[in-house]
Amino acid sequence: MNWTEIYRPKKLEEIIGQHKFIEDAYNWIDKGDMPNLLIYGKPGLGKTTVAHVLANHFLEDDKDLAFIEINASQDRRLEVVRETVTRFTTHKNISGSKFKIILLDELDGMTNAAQQALKRTMERATDTRFIITCNDPYGVDHAIRSRCANYFFTPIDPKLQMVRLKEIISDNDVEFSDENINKLLEITDGDMRRAINELQACVFSGKSPATLHQEHMGPYQKCIEQLLGKNGDAALEFLMRLVYNGHTVKEICGKLLQCVLDMDSIEATAKFKAVAAIGETEWRARSVAPKVIVGWFVAQFMK
Repeated sequence: MNWTEIYRPKKLEEIIGQHKFIEDAYNWIDKGDMPNLLIYGKPGLGKTTVAHVLANHFLEDDKDLAFIEINASQDRRLEVVRETVTRFTTHKNISGSKFKIILLDELDGMTNAAQQALKRTMERATDTRFIITCNDPYGVDHAIRSRCANYFFTPIDPKLQMVRLKEIISDNDVEFSDENINKLLEITDGDMRRAINELQACVFSGKSPATLHQEHMGPYQKCIEQLLGKNGDAALEFLMRLVYNGHTVKEICGKLLQCVLDMDSIEATAKFKAVAAIGETEWRARSVAPKVIVGWFVAQFMK
């Protein structure tokens, strides 16, 4: 089983980092109620996890009846709000809990029309609390942000990550040096979910974090080299394959950017051109279909 699921926190006391949020969450639990929440920050910091933890605390055995999760970046259509969200908020609460909870994950990936409809749904919902997560708060309609308590999740302190990873290593009775843990933390840059995934991959494969990182990022580096070498067909084929396999444009852009910044062989002019194209692609992806936007991205290098 995936270690990120095995070691996913189920209670507030199991969450590391995000001290201000945890302090406020304990106060909500003491009072028996909570506000609508907007939680934003980089991937892997526990945004989705804390939503489930709050649902566990408030709903307890009624969670199956009074909790729903929607990945807004995948279900980004207006119909999702009109049908799924509105139906959930308007139906009578048949559980024994005081209110229902709906988690809208990665809301910054939802269309503007869907967000406008969501705003109206939030206004009318009286027995539903919304937990909204996103990477970029400015991708969320201002009216929605103003209806929520806003919390920024910061990258988790490496010292706290080190302690948690050592606990996982000890729990699985495996060997993994402090040097490799430090390299892992350097590569994952505060992303706890990725750190645990990479640790499990290293343990199961017997490879070092540096080796696995190079193997993982190699195809992205090759893609950048193909683009700069005007080999657009090969680069487009690789990017389309990623999209068809379920990778988001934001995720793809993040890895391409990391490759560009790490490649010393690229001259400054080409590096800045690549960074600009990646940045604009991620920005345009909010309103353009993934297959279209990766094609547009490749075309920027073929001019």
